[in-house]
Amino acid sequence: MSVVARGAEATIRKGVWHGKDVIIKERTKKTYRVNALDDRLRASRTKSEAALMAQARKLGVRTPLIYDINLVDCVIVMEFIEGPIAKTVLQDSESRSSIAGLIGASVGKLHKANIIHGDLTTSNMVLNEELCLIDFGLGEKSQELEKKGVDMHLLKEALESAHSEHPELYEAVKTAYLGEYPEGKPVINLVEEIQKRGRYT
Repeated sequence: MSVVARGAEATIRKGVWHGKDVIIKERTKKTYRVNALDDRLRASRTKSEAALMAQARKLGVRTPLIYDINLVDCVIVMEFIEGPIAKTVLQDSESRSSIAGLIGASVGKLHKANIIHGDLTTSNMVLNEELCLIDFGLGEKSQELEKKGVDMHLLKEALESAHSEHPELYEAVKTAYLGEYPEGKPVINLVEEIQKRGRYT
């Protein structure tokens, strides 16, 4: 197995499982926490992440297939999605506005079902015939407008940071988002409010 990434929350490896190319995500032990509490939290978050991905797929949002979950070692074995990340494609592709629309539609479906992704950056989206959202490790279920607004604000910031020369991308995201989630207009309005908070704090 080769290490793809090491983060504060997990180590990500690429490997082979029953002949399939897979990503193996193992939640990192936190030595500063009491062992029993740490085991319980990591198991709970592992279970929650897998459940959110499965729920997203039922909504028509592409996510990696889950092949195996180990709640003792806090490991998820999931499908490896071959393809470039959206961040790269949005920089180079002439069809960037339609890709932004796919992003907005996917997030709209999630938010309509009260699923918060938690880390909506274009590095957590892979293009392989269709758009695939990955890394739901910070995700949760919530009806709170604030959490949906923070989700969208992070996406807007990611687009503005990496693709500042294409302000039309967020507009395409918004249009597609509201197309899937017409009740999400207060979420879009909240994004502007969150931005203003950042300017004056």
